[in-house]
Amino acid sequence: MERTYFTDAEARTKVGNIVEALADFPSVPKGSKGTVVKVKRYAKDKSAALVEWDLPRQSFFIAAIVLDTSVNFVKRDKPVADEFSKSEYERLLRVLQPAN
Repeated sequence: MERTYFTDAEARTKVGNIVEALADFPSVPKGSKGTVVKVKRYAKDKSAALVEWDLPRQSFFIAAIVLDTSVNFVKRDKPVADEFSKSEYERLLRVLQPAN
């Protein structure tokens, strides 16, 4: 199947859409929900939609004491995100809630 891309204008209309995965991806199970957060441009008028998935992320708490000073850090993993061309978006995702 030939891969087709969004135009810049088409891709921008997808930002804010809440979507559901219709298939398993390497790090995202089928049925996961996500939000289109931005547009990724590949070439002149060829763009893809970037989806950030609503999946649990690990948090790490680091506490350090130096002399009489305590320093605490909380670090969270980056959210899982995937890019979708127009053909992938239409085949692999279902829009649950369009952007306003």
